[in-house]
Amino acid sequence: MSNAISQNRNSQSTDPLIVRLLQSVTQLDPKRLEDLYNSPSNGEESFEQTVIRSGVADERQIAEAYARHYMMPLFDPPSDTPPPVDPRVAEVLPSRLCRDHSIAPLSDDGQIIEVAVFSPDSLLLADEVKQTTGRQMRPLFTTPSVIERLLSVLYEEGSWASTISSNPEASFEEIDEQNYDPESLVEDEAVDETEIIQLDQALPPGSDGRIIRYINSIMKQALHRGASGIHIEPYQDKCRVRLRVDGSLTEIKPPPIQLLNSVISHLKMLSKLDTDQRRLPQSGAFGLRSGRHGVDMRVNTCPTIDGEKVVIRVLDRKTLPHDLRSLGLDERQFKDFSEAIRSQHGLILVTGPTSSGKSTTLYSCLNELNDSETNICTVEDFVKFRFAGINQVQAQSDAGLTFSNTLRSFLDQDPDVIMVGEVRDNETADACIRSALTGHSVFSTLHTKDALSSITRLKDMGVEPFLLSGTIRLLVAQRLIRRLCNQCKTPTHLDAATASRYDIAPKTVVFKPAGCSRCGETGYRGQLAVFEVIRINNEIAQMIRSGAAIEKMQNAAIADGMKLLKNAALEKVISGETGLEEALSVCVP
Repeated sequence: MSNAISQNRNSQSTDPLIVRLLQSVTQLDPKRLEDLYNSPSNGEESFEQTVIRSGVADERQIAEAYARHYMMPLFDPPSDTPPPVDPRVAEVLPSRLCRDHSIAPLSDDGQIIEVAVFSPDSLLLADEVKQTTGRQMRPLFTTPSVIERLLSVLYEEGSWASTISSNPEASFEEIDEQNYDPESLVEDEAVDETEIIQLDQALPPGSDGRIIRYINSIMKQALHRGASGIHIEPYQDKCRVRLRVDGSLTEIKPPPIQLLNSVISHLKMLSKLDTDQRRLPQSGAFGLRSGRHGVDMRVNTCPTIDGEKVVIRVLDRKTLPHDLRSLGLDERQFKDFSEAIRSQHGLILVTGPTSSGKSTTLYSCLNELNDSETNICTVEDFVKFRFAGINQVQAQSDAGLTFSNTLRSFLDQDPDVIMVGEVRDNETADACIRSALTGHSVFSTLHTKDALSSITRLKDMGVEPFLLSGTIRLLVAQRLIRRLCNQCKTPTHLDAATASRYDIAPKTVVFKPAGCSRCGETGYRGQLAVFEVIRINNEIAQMIRSGAAIEKMQNAAIADGMKLLKNAALEKVISGETGLEEALSVCVP
């Protein structure tokens, strides 16, 4: 019976490739072959692993069979000596990509990177390897044991998270692992309502596997490049996928147009959105995880004339600074900030455009105050990061849980510190002011071009000047600007007219971007924050009460030693951290 089953299967062209390849060189044990086909799949191992586990063939036989079939070299180093590989090749191909797909780099000549593979599925990674490294991939077949040895030699850290940001310099969106305190954040397991996607999980066969493979590829590229957002955009006869890296959008390979709807539907399903609703915007979330490291993905869909556009915001909690020092404030700004947030009452407003790091700044303030003696409550559009010890509420306007309603209910909760995601209407503004007047510290954000313009904005919302002068403690404006790549930045001298225009000393050496492989030929790598921190002293408070012009208040702030946004940006130019054009485009009117 077993022989009949085996012979029958051998005659079928539907047998997996590896079985046919092995049968062509040796007669497989019929009993073990029958056990292989009857073996239940646990969904976590490849068919080749099942072949090895079932005893049909060993890993070396499989590697040799694939190498012959695809006419590619077999990488077979001695087992009793370290693999012959240059450790520097690990800097080119990230650990996460290698461990996710069980591949390992062997050599790199700047044009071609040799990669050890075991499964033919890894041959499909050629495009991703080229996008990641800029090199053509040359695969060599080998065994899983050899790949594991290579990975242990090349990536001793073994940390998937370590490849998300490889910039050694500290930046506003990156923190040193030594400063990361896991106790300050809630573990991933606490997020029960969010779908968690395991990037290490085996993919299903068929078209579903193809779609998930592409989505995983986008996610991995976004994490590897340190992207803050993913944009999937449909057009009439094509689609476009872009990553927002360091504030700029860069295009990557899109899916075939015929798969776009399936990709978007799968993302909506992961985010718990209505897959049948295509005419209205929707918002949702899902999580990514590899090992113990988790990343939150916030998904927003918007109908366009050519289909649904999807924007995914990447929220990696390991990029969150946990103290004011790590934000990049100068000494005077740090002093004013520290005194204001520790005040027993008053309003602190952080202003700036979308994606300028306002929430990050407020989270850093809250974390600075988070202790057993302080009752902290927040209400946010969506909770970007979960903190242990802080009472966080996610607003749901459809259910009547608005900023203003929640803020009023907080006052019955005996809070010391309150954070409101954004002051966006007169009702919320009034609730914030009255909370600050009744002995609470209130933190919030506002969309204005500079710090003192918040006064005009709040007046427009109906807040009386005398209330503003008595409650506001600190006004902050901030921007994120790109950091020059230390590998390729080039020194230069400004011409006399430019130096004079921006009050830079003649012959001051500044730097400009050049571009190299390390920064993707952009000349910039990472971001840093620049701040305008205005402490409301008695003179400025009196000006607010009397309705003085913004220019007069700015002059009073400068006379008191405070630094406006443009001056903070130009200081970053003089210190060699960013380029003049970058500073001017972001921070100077």
